[in-house]
Amino acid sequence: MSSKIEQILVIEPPHELKFKGPFTEPVQTVMTLKNPVDKKVAFKIKTTAPKRYCVRPNCGELDAKEKAEISVILQPFDYDANERNKHKFLVQTVIIDPITDYAEDGKTFQWRDIDEGRIMDSKLKCSFEMPSIDQLIEPKNIHDETTGLLENNAEADLQKVATEMKELREEENSLRQENIKLKEDLLRLQHEIKNQNQQKRSTGGSQHMVMQNRSVNVTLMVGLAIIVAMLGIIAGKYVF
Repeated sequence: MSSKIEQILVIEPPHELKFKGPFTEPVQTVMTLKNPVDKKVAFKIKTTAPKRYCVRPNCGELDAKEKAEISVILQPFDYDANERNKHKFLVQTVIIDPITDYAEDGKTFQWRDIDEGRIMDSKLKCSFEMPSIDQLIEPKNIHDETTGLLENNAEADLQKVATEMKELREEENSLRQENIKLKEDLLRLQHEIKNQNQQKRSTGGSQHMVMQNRSVNVTLMVGLAIIVAMLGIIAGKYVF
């Protein structure tokens, strides 16, 4: 009986695929295949538990000096310590003869026609590793610390906003008081203008009355301008 040919590909990891839990979600590991020779090599990958794993790609060809990364994904399952070393993978390879190993199209490699004596095998076992209690707690602690930091920052921001709002309200009250005073001054000026007009009409001092009216009108315009400016400041304070 002829012995098997030694594997020509360099496989990493060479003997064992490790999967780290918890296994409540899919767990991925990577197998690397390297072709160190100057000939084209075909490969295919098999497992003893095909329903438990997704292998991409599970077959293909490697040109001279080429390498490929194989994604091996373990599907979620209920962890059983007795099952952690039962699953195995088989990597089969063969050096391609470009004349005899392809189909009529010259592109499709025909595994079924390959003589078993040409096939090189490599076996890898699988191991499942559950994280320690400390490793499970650590992400929770990081999450708690991050949440606490965010809550502290949010509280500080709220206090800052509350202080700013208090200051704005105080400024608003002050501006309102000034606005009321300006309105009172404006009413007083209007009353004085009315009285002066009546007096000037009764005495007939028309020229003097015109001069007084101009002076009062200037004062009135200044007062109105101040009121408009103050109202603009109040409105601007509350445009965010």
